[in-house]
This record gives sequence, structure tokens and C-alpha cells, in this order.
Amino acid sequence: MGSPAPKYFWIVVTFSVSLSVYGYFYFQSHYTVYVDGHAVNFPGVEDFIQPFISYFPETFAVPDKKLISCGIPKSMSQLTINIMCLLYDEDSFRAEHNSLSDNWLNTTHRYCLDKSEFRKPTPQLLNDYDTARFVFIRDPIHRFVSLYLEKCFGTDLYCFDCDGNMRCFIQIMYDELKKIQNYRHEFQKSPVVPIVQHAAPLSWNCKFDQDLKKWHLLMIGSDFEERKSSISHLTNILRRQGINESLVEKIQNDSLVGETPHSTHTSPRRVEAERQVREDPFIRDLLHKMYFFDYLIFPFKRDGLDEKYRTNFWTIPK
Repeated sequence: MGSPAPKYFWIVVTFSVSLSVYGYFYFQSHYTVYVDGHAVNFPGVEDFIQPFISYFPETFAVPDKKLISCGIPKSMSQLTINIMCLLYDEDSFRAEHNSLSDNWLNTTHRYCLDKSEFRKPTPQLLNDYDTARFVFIRDPIHRFVSLYLEKCFGTDLYCFDCDGNMRCFIQIMYDELKKIQNYRHEFQKSPVVPIVQHAAPLSWNCKFDQDLKKWHLLMIGSDFEERKSSISHLTNILRRQGINESLVEKIQNDSLVGETPHSTHTSPRRVEAERQVREDPFIRDLLHKMYFFDYLIFPFKRDGLDEKYRTNFWTIPK
């Protein structure tokens, strides 16, 4: 008959089991994401980019009109800052011969950007019941395609030495977002990398983690009718905030004319890029991992996602 196991053996076993149980529940808790109060958890969710990391909230304010906006890169952010600068100080805007189609080079030295009340809404404005907030949001995958075309083939090249290879570009971008997500406290002390800011999920912007329900979400697309609808929504907001009608009409008309220099929706390379997005399983996998939660948080159609992700597949049928 064998000798009884040493007491240290059972101590080690007990400790190991306890650690495993703790690790399991910690893992489940750590990677459970809550969207509108509902838990979202499924096998492999830890590989997905998590939502609601406040990476670089770019906000603008017009205090006397109780109006706040937020610029999300590749979601008409250039038009947003042009509109807000005009509303903040119309006289200076006109004196500097600015227009709503100006590019980033023209907006760098604007008068409005030097004003702290324009760049940092006060707590009073943020908490005022009558304050209106608007932001343009764009389908995440369409937004990524525009970023890829601009950075790898446009006038503002920054393609991670990928030589236009979308697989290479998206893999590096995914890895960069993953690093920020996993080491967010360290990254908050470091300068924001503009190209990564451009690719970050929509939910990482505008401090959506704190007050998403307070924002008017202006849905934009690549065709004229979708843009027209979003601008119409905006003009209704401006009228409610007391903006004079002549200025509202100027914003409406000027916003629907012309293209900004970074616009890519008419690019001949877009057809090939969209084909890759539809057909390349490697690219599709990373796109789902980067932006799936944006499709849950914001009211986008999920028609373009893989079939599994078009439904709330993680819920247990009742």
C-alpha cells in the first residue's frame, strides 16, 4: 500500500485549482463587453478590439449657441471643424477668406483653434440640458477603405512600408490598436499617432464611453443622397440652436458642393480595394476583429459582415 501524499501536495493542488477557477472567471469578466447594458461574450472575443477606449477625443464648441461637435478622422472631420469655426466667429472666418471646403493645411492656423473655449467645452456647457452635440459617423469598413486608399496611394502617404499591400497594412494597424488597448495607461502618456487615430474604432472617439446617448449621430455614406440626408439633419439641429437662417443655408449649400482633397470615394483604386474587402478571408477576419463592436454600438447595417456577425449570435435563445 502506497504512502499517503504529503500535505504539501494537497496544498499545491488546492492552490492550483483555486488559481484556475479565479483565472477562468477573471478571463471571462475581463473580456466580457457591455453594449447598451447587455453582456457580449463569445469564444475568441479576446482577439477583437474592445470598444470605448478614449484615445483622442477631438471636440469643438460654440458656447453662445450651446453647440458641441466632435471630429472623427475619415468621417467628414475636416468639414466639421470648418463648420464649427464658422459658427464660433463668422467675422474672423470671412476675414480670413476661409471656406467649408478648406483642407487641413488651411485650417492649421485658424483663429478659432487658438481659443481654449473652442477646443475644450466647459463643464457648464457639457452639463447644460440645452446643449446640442453632433458628430458625423461612417460605416467602419468603408472608413477603413478610404484610409487605406489615402495613406497607401493618395497625397498623404503613410503605408507602413507595405507598398500598397492591404494585408500588410491591416495587420500592422490591427497590431497597433491591440497595443493601445492592452497598454492604454502607458499610451495615454505618449503622443497620439495620427494614422492609428484615423483607424481607431468610432467608439474610441468623442468620449462616447461617457455620454453616447447625448450625441446626434449623423450617418454619412459615399453617395450624394446619403450626404444630403446627414446635412439636412445637421441644419435642423442648427436651427433649433438659434443659428440665423442665412448662415444655416450657407452651411447647407456649401457642404453639398465639391470634394475635399482627401476624398477617395471616386478613386479608381476603390473598386479593387472593395473587392479585396469582400473576398480576402484574411482581410475580412481582421476587419471584423477591429470594427465588430462599432456595428453593435452604432446603428449601422450589418449586411456587409460575415453571416455569423449579422445576428446577436452570443445570446442564448429563451
